Amino acid sequence: MIGFLQPLALVGLVAAAVPPLLHLLGRRRPPTVVFPAIRYLTATEREHSRRLKLRNLLLMLLRIAIIALIVLAASRPVTRVVGGEAHPPSAMAVVVDNSLSSGAVVGGQRVLDLLRARARTVFGRLSTGDRAWLVLADGVPQRIGRDDAIQLLDSLAPWAVRLDVAEAVRTAARVVEDARLPVREVVVLSDLQATALSPGPPPSVPVLFAESPRPPDNVSVDSALAVPPVWSPVGAVVVTLGGGEHDQAPRALRLVMNGGDLARAVASPGDRVVLEATVAERGWAVASVVLDPDELRADDRRWLAVHVSDAAPVRLSRGAGPFAEKAFRVLLEGGRLRDGSNVTIADRVEGGNLVLLPPADPALLGATNRALEARGVSWRFGDVLDGEWQLDGDVGPITGTAVYRRYTLRGSGSVLARADGEPWLVRDGGVLIVASRLEDTWTALPVTAAFLPFLDVLLNRVAAAESWIAEATPGARVRLPASAAHVLLPEGAAAVSSDRYITAPIEPGVYFLRGAGDDTVGALQVNPDPRESRLASASASTVAATFGSTARLLGSSAFDRELFGGAQRAELTGVLLIAALVAALAELALATFGGALRPG
Repeated sequence: MIGFLQPLALVGLVAAAVPPLLHLLGRRRPPTVVFPAIRYLTATEREHSRRLKLRNLLLMLLRIAIIALIVLAASRPVTRVVGGEAHPPSAMAVVVDNSLSSGAVVGGQRVLDLLRARARTVFGRLSTGDRAWLVLADGVPQRIGRDDAIQLLDSLAPWAVRLDVAEAVRTAARVVEDARLPVREVVVLSDLQATALSPGPPPSVPVLFAESPRPPDNVSVDSALAVPPVWSPVGAVVVTLGGGEHDQAPRALRLVMNGGDLARAVASPGDRVVLEATVAERGWAVASVVLDPDELRADDRRWLAVHVSDAAPVRLSRGAGPFAEKAFRVLLEGGRLRDGSNVTIADRVEGGNLVLLPPADPALLGATNRALEARGVSWRFGDVLDGEWQLDGDVGPITGTAVYRRYTLRGSGSVLARADGEPWLVRDGGVLIVASRLEDTWTALPVTAAFLPFLDVLLNRVAAAESWIAEATPGARVRLPASAAHVLLPEGAAAVSSDRYITAPIEPGVYFLRGAGDDTVGALQVNPDPRESRLASASASTVAATFGSTARLLGSSAFDRELFGGAQRAELTGVLLIAALVAALAELALATFGGALRPG
């Protein structure tokens, strides 16, 4: 079987049509008149014409052959050679993409099973003079021998992590580059998701990509957010479905908690669905949004933590302003708040859990900052600014709301919302500080539909000051709150280090945080990166644009042939160039000496 390393060069074969065209044009002759005096030469001329036609036909065929042979040589045809297993000492890094997407089923078989079988073949061809590395979904090259690699591949399963294939290739290329062996190459066995090819410098060593099967269409649960963060006891989960590039058929989904279904809905990819529910038991609970299974089941469930508590007891100070007072009354009547003193919303520093607004009287700003310092809060009010900024944050649906006047906030701690990148809503312990008064001359928030949800989330979050919920992808680094002393993992409680960073577990799920008093202070939700659910493969042109001229996307036979510097490959370019030279010499001889033919 013959393949081509530069198949685009075959387009040049159209040039082989030039000699026949010239030959046909050369046959056009003007009409002739035969004089009686030269009629005796007709027979001789007819014989000579037959010889000229034969000569011209041979010249045309030789010229066609010359062009065809040169074009074929430019396309670099190769063929498999018998006994081509031997190869020079090689440094090879094999990237086996066992990220979440490799669990997709194609033709009744997982993609990872196809990749593992091909990887075993690659490692099986290693010889004693070779050096090999295996790169899995964690992106870390590990030096490995043939037998150990095959044993590891046999036990390999899809991980719920995301692999940046392009970055893994660049890392692998740097490893083999330092090996200084005659052959250095990176082999990539992946489903080649288009979303996994990040931009960067092209590798300096050859990169061989094995073509993967056409991926199936896939629908995923991209996000699931509990709103409000603390249910009391009524709440909802906002769900977004992703994927379904070609299949937009509606899918059934369920909100599951404590082994039962709390809510059901039907939605299509791209839809945003609200699943409302009521939970009788107070405390923390593990919930999940479950989608009907498809060809990639690992993204059909998304985990979330739900904190159920009574409505927050709130006291409103007179300095909060008329808009806050009216919203407070509506939330009281709706059962979202209770009249009490657990949380205070005011424009002066008080004890307990506090939502602090800028003082109505600017003359009191200095006293407010001194009171914050006395309470141990790191944040301070700075200068007042006038302008227009856009809010961005996760405290209710406030993103995009305009702010016209605000104080600068200086300090350190949690930033819950920003105004064009600058802190606008911050937190330190049980104190939340808002940079603007909740009045329509300061911000458009009080006159928008987002105001009530904003206050609902704000006040109930303060009431549950020790409640902390964060989202992380498997294997990612995440910083825990200062109140967390232990993380409850499947193998037991793990202590939180002094820097408060941990690596999120690989297995998706909800992991609760315990405080020093062994009470639950928060939860870590671990779910796959939604980009892993986008199964569309990168095209050959995208691969070339990402990895440069050293990269080649090859079919199964060509991939096996090109391994180890093309040990099983015999290139026919030289043979074709010699044949073109012979044809050119024959054409020159026929054109030069064939013209000496004269009638006898």
